Amino acid sequence: MLETVHHLVLHVVFILFTILLFQLFMTESEWGTKGFKLKFLVVNMVIIVFTMIFPVVYSSGYVYDFKVVPIILAFMYGGSRVGFAVFGVMLAIGLLTDHVFLKVAINYAIYCLLLIPLSNWYRTFDWKKKLVIISVFYLSIPITRSLFLFYKNETEQLHLMVSSTLIIWITLVLTIYLIENRLEQMRIKKELIKAEKFNVVSQLAASVAHEIRNPMTTVRGFMQLLQGENLSKEQKNFIDISIQELDRAQEVINQYLSLAKPQTEEYEVFSLSEAMNESVDVMSTYAVMNSIEIKKEIENDLKAKGLKLEIQQVFINILKNAIEAIKENGEITASATRNKDGHVVITIKDNGAGMPAEQLKSLGRPYYSTKEKGTGLGMTVCYQIVNRMKGEIRVESQLGAGTTFTILLPENT
Repeated sequence: MLETVHHLVLHVVFILFTILLFQLFMTESEWGTKGFKLKFLVVNMVIIVFTMIFPVVYSSGYVYDFKVVPIILAFMYGGSRVGFAVFGVMLAIGLLTDHVFLKVAINYAIYCLLLIPLSNWYRTFDWKKKLVIISVFYLSIPITRSLFLFYKNETEQLHLMVSSTLIIWITLVLTIYLIENRLEQMRIKKELIKAEKFNVVSQLAASVAHEIRNPMTTVRGFMQLLQGENLSKEQKNFIDISIQELDRAQEVINQYLSLAKPQTEEYEVFSLSEAMNESVDVMSTYAVMNSIEIKKEIENDLKAKGLKLEIQQVFINILKNAIEAIKENGEITASATRNKDGHVVITIKDNGAGMPAEQLKSLGRPYYSTKEKGTGLGMTVCYQIVNRMKGEIRVESQLGAGTTFTILLPENT
């Protein structure tokens, strides 16, 4: 018995060491990419090969090993393709070793099918809920095996099964904790970098924007005075273009000031339904000019705490981006509803060109823009406003299929 436990502990050390090595050589930029999935696949294949080649075999022929660990990790963090690839490797090794192939194939085929929907829910939970969900899923395996042992009247195996189950469960929990801890460190680091960028932009805006704004206002005033003179059509056209460019520069400065100014006004509870309806009405004319229809699905009596003008700025900016992302004859759906968690869920969905994953990762970063003449400040301001309201912006997009902006705000009744 002691030797068997010692054998199981060696497997634990190998698995944890392999995961730590993987994290050591995996760069932050690779997480969530094809490179991550490929390396994660290799890591899980190494683990499953080791654990199946050196299993703990009981005298009656029952095999206790850790192959459930790489299977669960592959589906939860690598996706269905990585999961089924690891499952295929497991079947190949099962044919070449002393495992009962048919039993392994049927049992783990069922587990894999159950892991597919579970992996979709898994990504939406925090790390504590993830540990609970995976623990419940894993413990269903020894429970079914215990019932089988009682049915076969082979209760002498129960002590080994209980000890191996405990060790494998601890290994699974530690492995998930290591991965989630790494992901949390990456998230905190990104937030710190973003906060530092906001600070730099704010300082730059505060020191430069006001100094530029005053002379620009003076220049624009003289330009308007020149429009009243007897000028040629070409000269008037030049002045109109100059005024338009001055207005665009003024808009950029206003965006800088939005980043730089401290929040001095007190937040108040306002009608979010009204704010969104007004924002959609403002942008409807611009949408009609581009042959685009905006559909509204907004619940009544939705409330939020903040500044109404600021959240309208967010809605208008996202709607404007959605309109510009659609070439012609498009459709935008603007919806707002409350969920069971006490949040208001605002969704703005278009059927435009969509964005690749690389652009999604950089969205909201200062100076980053997908437009040729964009400043990269509009979305930055939107993210800052929503963060101040203790909300969150989520973006999903697919090339050729459109983009969906989801804004989560705490509801105030």
